Amino acid sequence: MLRWLFTYVKEHEDLDLHIGRNSDIQWISVYRGLTRIIRVYTTTKSGTIKVDADKKYRDISPELFGKKQLSELSEVLLEAIRKSLEDEGDKDSRYNNRKEGYYQNEISRKLGLCSGEDSDFVIIDKEAVVGYEDEEEKSRIYKPIRQGYEELKRKLSEIDSKKYGSKLGEKSIGNELDFLALDKNGDILLIEFKHGTNISGIYLSPLQIGLYYDIFSMPQLNATLPQAITRMLDQKQRIGLINPDWKMPKLSGRIIPVLIVSYPNSKGSAKSKLESVLEICRKEKGNVFLKDFRIYSYTSEDGLRQWATL
Repeated sequence: MLRWLFTYVKEHEDLDLHIGRNSDIQWISVYRGLTRIIRVYTTTKSGTIKVDADKKYRDISPELFGKKQLSELSEVLLEAIRKSLEDEGDKDSRYNNRKEGYYQNEISRKLGLCSGEDSDFVIIDKEAVVGYEDEEEKSRIYKPIRQGYEELKRKLSEIDSKKYGSKLGEKSIGNELDFLALDKNGDILLIEFKHGTNISGIYLSPLQIGLYYDIFSMPQLNATLPQAITRMLDQKQRIGLINPDWKMPKLSGRIIPVLIVSYPNSKGSAKSKLESVLEICRKEKGNVFLKDFRIYSYTSEDGLRQWATL
């Protein structure tokens, strides 16, 4: 019943779709860069369809939000999306500045909604978050791992505050993985995406990726990951979010950490700092830390290219 929405988003290169579910709701969201324009969701208990968005979009069409009948959704949603784009225009700097959100949106479409049957890998999930049964389980499993990486980040400041920054401890490591993907070899890819101007984001990326690598590699999660990947790929191919002709490979059992940098500055300090941060991390956590780390550059013109081997 929402097939029109998939078609509409696919025809507009500045838009992308994200679907997901947790214990309470399941949803379809429309994104423009890093900004979620609108979300259609149902609650697990009632099954009621609702529409939601950030406050600035609710202010545009306040009558849109709340409970809706399926027959209402296509027209009101389409008009809301169109209106939001018209009103934002060039003022929507989070997208039109052509930095991280712009290129993250672009690569997400190329390897998801607009993927080909010969794509090297496809994006299974974006803004991936590991689910837990309850807060007790999260505290027991997630917090100790996160605290270890936060401490490692503070050590970087102690080692060389001028090089890495003196206030690294003030900003916590993000709690979402940009992309969860699967390649033709059956490898599961944990991907962080950065723009070339985000120097600190690039050289601190081993901490973010390392955090998720440790979590996904835990036996209790790793045991269920193949089934989850298979289920998500099948679902997305059936509804058209991944090319249905992309052939599901036999899963290798490998989890590969990946960094993608859009338009990197080859003369900048990001790469050398990344190398030194990775060296420090390996001294602290062992030489096998992120041993299969893949680092790519990305441009609209050339696509993905190997940027570094570390």
